Amino acid sequence: MVDDASVRVRLEGRAELLDATLLRYRVLVNALKSWRWKARLRANVVVFQEVARAQDAVDEALAHVLKRGHAEEWDPRAGVMATRAQVESLRAELLALISRRLDSPLDDQSLRPGIEALETQVLTAPRLVLPGQRWSTAVEVLPPNVPELQRAVWFGKRAEALFGRPMQGPARLPMSLDELDEFIEAWPDGVASLDAVWQRLVRIDATGAMVRFLRRRARRSLTSPPKSGPELLLYTEFWRSMAVSKMDQVLNERLAPIVWLEHERFPLLRWLWHREHNLPAKPGLNHEARDALFELASTLVDLPRTSERAPLVLGGLIPIARAADRLRATEDWVRLHDELRLLVRVVWAPRRVRAPEPQDTLEDLVRALRDSG
Repeated sequence: MVDDASVRVRLEGRAELLDATLLRYRVLVNALKSWRWKARLRANVVVFQEVARAQDAVDEALAHVLKRGHAEEWDPRAGVMATRAQVESLRAELLALISRRLDSPLDDQSLRPGIEALETQVLTAPRLVLPGQRWSTAVEVLPPNVPELQRAVWFGKRAEALFGRPMQGPARLPMSLDELDEFIEAWPDGVASLDAVWQRLVRIDATGAMVRFLRRRARRSLTSPPKSGPELLLYTEFWRSMAVSKMDQVLNERLAPIVWLEHERFPLLRWLWHREHNLPAKPGLNHEARDALFELASTLVDLPRTSERAPLVLGGLIPIARAADRLRATEDWVRLHDELRLLVRVVWAPRRVRAPEPQDTLEDLVRALRDSG
């Protein structure tokens, strides 16, 4: 009889893998046979995930041991060969049980997809989550290795690295242009992954109470490094919200009174970054009149509001104001017109004469500011 110890050495870890798989298969088979099989699987979700993760390697080990055992004429009663036979038998039984629980026949090559499908069905089935079970249920249904969560966490770490820095003034992002561009590129996938994780919980939470509980907790920063799935979710959501808050702060302070749109956020941030660093650039919204509105609004933010610092040299803004007047009577145009008209009154007030008329357009108002000196 071949020595079992020497066989194990030659199998390069495959024997140990089969030993561990034998124990895991027994746990899952017993769980799937039980009356409360869903609850049993939830209680052993880590085992379920380990089996799915290792299944390809297990199948390779089963085939390798069988092939080598035949080639070298190992005794079927040898420890490794006996373990292999038990794993093979339990594998077939596990496949049949999963097929029955999924109510869908699976072929011999579909054990791993079957395990993953059953895991999804069991963990994401809608359920009533009682108040005292919200956190424990979240831990159960959201393990740290969920792919969408892992992608979202990478995004959250990037957001923390950038927006955890002190702001460079009230309206300046604390990052280089390359860092900003990298974050903008990562934004769609990061947000989509995070939303997918939330949707996973929404599908499970029949009343929505667990999701509301987690969203409330996500408003504050964690006091220790996140480890569990829900902690990683809260961490990522907090830094997504922090990034949005700081980006919106810059836009609102620099572009008031114009109301920017969601799809304009990143082009405007890139443009403001160039503007803050005295580099030539345009808002880049592919809309000349709207670009002009933002350029005029940004300049308006920088204008002094006291007569001691007026008049201002604004001749270069006249063509921009003329372009912005194409949006005349829109809400943004009206708000900007009101701001400029107020500024004209402030600048002209010390002269004890009325500002020139007409003041119907943005161009008129810019000319009035230019002529205030």
